[in-house]
Amino acid sequence: MRTPVAALPAVALVLLLSACTTAQVRLPAGFSDQAEAYEVSGHSPRRFGEPVRFGPYSALEMREGSTFSWTVPALVADLTRTSRPYAYTLVAREQPPVQVQCHARAWTASSGGESRRLEVDLTATAGPLLACGLSLDGQEAQPLQIVREAGRYDGRLVAPWGREYAVRAIHAYDSTPVASNIPTGYAIVDGDTTLAVVDVVNRGRVHLVRGLDEEQRVYFAAAAAALLLLDPELGG
Repeated sequence: MRTPVAALPAVALVLLLSACTTAQVRLPAGFSDQAEAYEVSGHSPRRFGEPVRFGPYSALEMREGSTFSWTVPALVADLTRTSRPYAYTLVAREQPPVQVQCHARAWTASSGGESRRLEVDLTATAGPLLACGLSLDGQEAQPLQIVREAGRYDGRLVAPWGREYAVRAIHAYDSTPVASNIPTGYAIVDGDTTLAVVDVVNRGRVHLVRGLDEEQRVYFAAAAAALLLLDPELGG
C-alpha cells in the first residue's frame, strides 16, 4: 500500500524525510491531551494477509482480494474500473467481535496518448471509494463510507447504537507546513467533537478519545482498521 509520504513533491519529500521517523498526521488542536495513542503494526509495510494490530485491538482472519482493474474503450475516452475487496474480524480481549467487509473501487476516464494523457476521476459519480459493513457481535451491519470527489475524502460511520458520525480526511503533517494531496489521516467526529483519529503516515497510529465505553472503542477500532487498509490512490 502506498503511503502519503510517497505522494509528496520531491522538494517537500526531502524536507520531510529528514524527520521521517517522527512524521505523523497533524492532530486537531487539543485532541492529543484527551486521547490514547496506539502504534500500529501490519499497516506499512503491508504484507498480504497480515493482521493489523494496535493497542489491545487486532484485525484477524484477514481476507484480502487482489486489486483488479479493467478498461472499456469508448468513443471519447477509456473508462477504467479498479476494485479491491477485504474483510476481517476485529477482536479485543473480553469485548464482542466486529465483523468487517469492505469494497474499495474507483472509476477513471482517460484520453490521449502516453505523453499527453488526460485522466478524470469519476469515482464519486459511481458511488463511494470505500464501502464497508460493520457488524458488532452479530448485529445488523452498519455502513462506513468514504467518498472521493475533487480531491476531498469525506464519509460517514453509522453505529449500532443509533448514532451517525462524520469521517473527515486530514491532509496535514505535524510540525510542518507540508500538505499532502491524499489523506495523512482520518478523523471520526461527532459534531465539533473529535472521537478518534487514524494516522496513516509511516507505520500508522490510532488515537481514541478517553471516556468512550468499551463497545464504542472496539467499534471505532474496527473502523480504524478499515481506513488503515484503504489505498486512497486506488485507480489513480
